[in-house]
Amino acid sequence: MRKELYGQRIGTLANTWIQILKNFIFIRYGLFYETPLKLYSQDFPLVSGLSMISKDVGQPVEDGVIVGTVRMGYGHHRMAYALYTWAIAKGEKAHLHDLLALESNEAIAIKEIDGLYSQMSRISSELGGVIEWVWGQITSSGNISSLELSLQLAERYKNLLNNIPNRLPYLSTYPLNGQIAKSAGFKKVVHLIPDNFPQYCLLVPEAINLVQSPASYMKFLEMGVPKDSLAVAGHWVSYNLSSRASEFSEARIQRAEKKLKRRFLLPIGGAGAQKTYLLGVLEGLKDKLNKGKLKLWVNVGDHKNLFHELKENLETLKITHKIIEGREELLKFCKDHVLYKYEEVDEPALIIFHFPNHFQAFSATDILMEVADVLVTKPSELAFFPIPKIFIRRVGDHEAASAFRSMELGEGTMECREVEHALEMINLFINTDDIFIRMNECIIRNSREGIYNGAKNAVEIATN
Repeated sequence: MRKELYGQRIGTLANTWIQILKNFIFIRYGLFYETPLKLYSQDFPLVSGLSMISKDVGQPVEDGVIVGTVRMGYGHHRMAYALYTWAIAKGEKAHLHDLLALESNEAIAIKEIDGLYSQMSRISSELGGVIEWVWGQITSSGNISSLELSLQLAERYKNLLNNIPNRLPYLSTYPLNGQIAKSAGFKKVVHLIPDNFPQYCLLVPEAINLVQSPASYMKFLEMGVPKDSLAVAGHWVSYNLSSRASEFSEARIQRAEKKLKRRFLLPIGGAGAQKTYLLGVLEGLKDKLNKGKLKLWVNVGDHKNLFHELKENLETLKITHKIIEGREELLKFCKDHVLYKYEEVDEPALIIFHFPNHFQAFSATDILMEVADVLVTKPSELAFFPIPKIFIRRVGDHEAASAFRSMELGEGTMECREVEHALEMINLFINTDDIFIRMNECIIRNSREGIYNGAKNAVEIATN
């Protein structure tokens, strides 16, 4: 065990707890004995130019870049999406390495621990109060001991990169991915740090750690992270949204000047939290929706239970709506709603989107942002995207700093902790254009300064 990490010493008591937790995980998931995996790469049918690292089937991985992620919520996979869309745009061969896609005891351990995280996020969001406060403390206290535990688990999990050439660049979007890559001997590991709240548990020692903001960079330096392993890259935004950010914002300004109905996009996160908040927003907007005063698009992702419960509530509320399911319907919808068509589409004001799997669920939000006016979201990784934003209540205190980043760039509101506050903001955007236009002007300025080019810069660092 390391005696010191980033100048921080791990005490005897902390080390004892680390060993207890590690041994519990090893016993619980049968990790004392390693079963070597045979990993290959096979084409991913929904994204041209992308391959998926898979077990036992496919072709040997010989070249290209590895993009590491884990199917925990939507945020980390969204970051990976940003990376491989940029890599493909630059002519690179990209291989997606999703830890949960590899059937193994290691993957089961990671998945079940994530399941507990998602469950706690939903509970804290629904109950609020003391429970939310406690969960907020937990999610914002990733100290040096949690990093040490993760590093020790990564040593055991390096089986998840078996027979993948370690001479290839590895782009990590989740700390455990990068830590496993370093344990497996990868020479060049570039790690994207999520959010805007620096914690030791988010780091990959000896890798190139990239952050999204100068404030995050300065804080990590204060925490003892060496300057030569840290850099500000910009925001993790997918290729189409980043490269066309100014174009989309100019079209939104034109829509405002033509007095077209404002399009609000409200996506549910991967943990499926904030059900009560969403229903409160729908109830508060009921009359305006039925009168066609706005457009509201709700992406419930691949959350089946939430989707069915939402349908039942909409029947009770008597809100006219339309349901779109599947990628083909989504793409047709977006083709009919291109921002610069400058015309109203005859349809219900409320559209519900639902998808059969994880990839379609999270990527739909990226696609819908190309045709939406305003994003209504908790301050997750979506806080860094180039679209005017209304922030609703966070899930975990670490997300608060992401809302501050968006506010300082002039393209997001303060966090609306209560439904009533969110409704006030939505009504403000419906009835006036000033703030909306100003946010789009800020996005155009930020785009010119390269703020949304973080994923592009990360790919360039990894491949140079």
